[in-house]
Amino acid sequence: MRYRTVFLCFLAAASCTAPRRNLNPGPKEQPTAATGSRQGFALVLHNRNYLDVNIFVQHDGQASRVGTVTGSSSTAVEVPGWMMGEGGLVRLIAEPIGDNSRYVTDAVLIQPGQLVELTVESVIARSNYSVQ
Repeated sequence: MRYRTVFLCFLAAASCTAPRRNLNPGPKEQPTAATGSRQGFALVLHNRNYLDVNIFVQHDGQASRVGTVTGSSSTAVEVPGWMMGEGGLVRLIAEPIGDNSRYVTDAVLIQPGQLVELTVESVIARSNYSVQ
């Protein structure tokens, strides 16, 4: 009985340890076209609304959430290349949390490495964007 208790204690202690780390991982795999090495774009978000706003990028018929901008603040996000879709044609969507309104941009052709600024105004319909 005593050996069983010691064994169970040992088993419990072993299961609580951290996973082993590979100290010599070897060379890193270089990104290829198949793994999505395409560069994304920078997205600068200015929220002039008092509500927090969720930001989405619509690409290839689906919308992917990029992040949330707190009320009356600004932030910058690096959007990965896979969110640019097949041809780089995207729409930006801003949805204030706690409100039924939303702002959707026109379909915008984005090139890798470009800078896009989205300003969400206090009146959502007056929001705007620019591509540089």
